[in-house]
Amino acid sequence: MTEQNRNNFEFVEYLYNEFVENHRKYGKEARVYWGVLDNYIELGLSKKSQTEEKQYAQKLRNIIGEAVSEFNNHLLILRGDEGEKEYKENMEKYIQRLWAIGHDEQSIIELIIKKLKLNYGNDN
Repeated sequence: MTEQNRNNFEFVEYLYNEFVENHRKYGKEARVYWGVLDNYIELGLSKKSQTEEKQYAQKLRNIIGEAVSEFNNHLLILRGDEGEKEYKENMEKYIQRLWAIGHDEQSIIELIIKKLKLNYGNDN
């Protein structure tokens, strides 16, 4: 995603991230952000010039919908700058824990690769 697109998608990512963070804290009350995202797609992204943003917003709405229907909300990860920050913090802590329990460098690399595949997949 280009830097210009990231700026265009800020509000969509904000709504998605608010859903994820509030679900982590409060549970079902977070659904209000999912509803706002849904309304924003239908009402706020109606121009032809907003097609790319609308598709991205629909993708995020569908990710939430799938997670909710399969009771996997706790597996959702943040997007955008907040997601990158959380990812870096989580990986640093993970690597520190692996060193602390005695893994060597090669096994740490293998475990990181496995974690990335399991937790982050190939979601572009």
